[in-house]
Amino acid sequence: MAMPPLSEATRPLMWNISHVWVMYGLFVIALAIFGWGMYQRIQFWRRGKAEKEKFSDWGKRLAILLREVFLQKQVRNSGYPAIFHSLIFYSFIVLVITTLLVMIQYDAGHLLGLELNIFRGFVYVFFSIASELAGVLILAGIAMAAYRRYVLKPETVPNTREDGLVLLLIACMAITGYLVEGLRIAVIGDPWKMLSPVGWGVAVLFAGVSEHSGKTIHASLWWLHTIFAMSWIALIPYTKFVHLLSLPTNVFFSKIKPRGELQRDDIEKLMESAESEDLKIGLQKADDLTRKQRMDLDICVSCGRCEEVCPAYMADKDYFTPRQLIARIKKALQEVDPGAKTEDGKKAEPDDIVGKAFDEEFIWHCRTCSACVEVCPALIDHVDTLMELRRNEVLIQGRMPEEAGRALRTYETNGNPFGPQSERMDFVEKLKARVVRPGEKVDVLYWVGCVVAFDPQKHKIANDICRLLEKCGINYGVLGGDEKCCGDPARIMGQEMLFQQTAKEQVELLKQREFKVLLTGCPHCYNVLKHEYKQFGGDFNVVHHSEYIRDLLNRGALKPLLGEKHTYVYHDPCYLGRYQRIFEPARDVIRTIPQSEMREMKNLRAKSLCCGAGGGHYFMDLKRGERINNIRVKQAHAAGADTIVTACAFCMHMLQDSLKLLNYDETMRVIDVASLTSESLERQEK
Repeated sequence: MAMPPLSEATRPLMWNISHVWVMYGLFVIALAIFGWGMYQRIQFWRRGKAEKEKFSDWGKRLAILLREVFLQKQVRNSGYPAIFHSLIFYSFIVLVITTLLVMIQYDAGHLLGLELNIFRGFVYVFFSIASELAGVLILAGIAMAAYRRYVLKPETVPNTREDGLVLLLIACMAITGYLVEGLRIAVIGDPWKMLSPVGWGVAVLFAGVSEHSGKTIHASLWWLHTIFAMSWIALIPYTKFVHLLSLPTNVFFSKIKPRGELQRDDIEKLMESAESEDLKIGLQKADDLTRKQRMDLDICVSCGRCEEVCPAYMADKDYFTPRQLIARIKKALQEVDPGAKTEDGKKAEPDDIVGKAFDEEFIWHCRTCSACVEVCPALIDHVDTLMELRRNEVLIQGRMPEEAGRALRTYETNGNPFGPQSERMDFVEKLKARVVRPGEKVDVLYWVGCVVAFDPQKHKIANDICRLLEKCGINYGVLGGDEKCCGDPARIMGQEMLFQQTAKEQVELLKQREFKVLLTGCPHCYNVLKHEYKQFGGDFNVVHHSEYIRDLLNRGALKPLLGEKHTYVYHDPCYLGRYQRIFEPARDVIRTIPQSEMREMKNLRAKSLCCGAGGGHYFMDLKRGERINNIRVKQAHAAGADTIVTACAFCMHMLQDSLKLLNYDETMRVIDVASLTSESLERQEK
């Protein structure tokens, strides 16, 4: 028998189902349970403190929301998990739309007396096939998720009973849906059954069943399917399903300022206005969390992606992880009873987070590399919350690692964490660069940076940058003795007062000169000069030297013509790559070097691995696990490179140390991108 025209295709809605009002009753109950759960969640968020930042740029936030919800950009940034999550998510959307069409047509007819007939013809054809495929893909996604969780068992994914029940509930909804469809086809037939291939296949299992038995089984399974669906709705706020709603909310209110720009109060004004016992800086107790920070904690589903990319976790899997940072603060927050009273009737004070959730050393193992933030599907900002903890530890509690304290004391004395300012002056004199005085003009003002100025092994970077500028006839100069530390070491180690003093002073000194470009070779200086100084009135055109050199090459001002055969890898510095999204300039420069062979390491661009110096670790050596710089150099060695190119003096230092520790120093070298360019030009001139 030929299939009737597709333009007439449809199926009976709610076939064999009586007492439909019971379904509506279950739906109301499910919504009530759902509503109460969401109300509790929202109240949990609202008990936090008001945000310091006023949320704005609603159009941009909406664009981010649509990108993350419908395009799943962050979710798809994870390989295998991205596949099964996408299968489940997009298939669910199809099934929800199909269910809504059925509901609208059925309810319009039975409640309002309207004959809509929208679930008919080619609309029915499309959604019948789409929903069949969606059910299969959901089951495939569930199988993949279960295989990963129970067979592969990645160490970054914690396993709980709830996780298994969540997967089982989704699978049961899909399976009972197919069984119900198959029984309908088996009992009454379906002239368009080819549009429902899975249901048609299931119908074969019930071939020969009597009409009475078929209807009884069908009705039982239909109600079971309905109970599963209603249970799913009711459980959303109480299980990991809540991320279906809270994740979009968190995404909408996520940080849209530059990643390296921290929120802050003016410490000087804060100290003038607050009594000493009332002075609060940073994050001390769980009830100090803002609403957005509470939302960050609540939305985390422990997917483990942050651990997979965290350098501290790679080095030592038994101590610091971004997931543990969030999970332990969340636990401390959940233990805070808003109604708890002391014996004398006063409000009970919660414990400090540091000391309760984790020990004093825990927060100092973060490299602030932002790899966790880069991959988090919920856009949780681990680093900013951790920085609030550090600020409180340093400025209120007076606690920090001994080496960090020593570096900051040197900073307070000399204006930098390295040594006397006279040493910087001696280097500037040897550099033979023009010192730009207040009131003078220059096209390019070169910000040398402390590491380059104070470490003789890094002097070559500044020398090479200056020689390149001179070769191109560029009018440039340096600040000389007026250049002090940009403030990043104090900023990143929680000494916010010292950072703000530095920033205010340096901004005023920079404003006294007139320049078109503020050039720097340090990604940390770049971040502070470009993003942080804006909060103190300093809006400068900051350019990294890798960008500037590429521009000179593109304009033909520089032409590397000679070079030896080398195999290069480029190490993306965290504060240049992930923070500023500057990935390609140095790579483009390397490709211009004659006889260069460019390869890539395992972790690259936005997923680059920190050198180990971030988060203030250049100034302190907290000995736990393997050295992160060793892990990175091993990646370069595995890529077959004999030269590691970088664009950060901190990274250069750490990678050079590892070459010696791993006995690779005779077969491999580390070189800055400026020195690499200058090297090829020097050979040409000789």
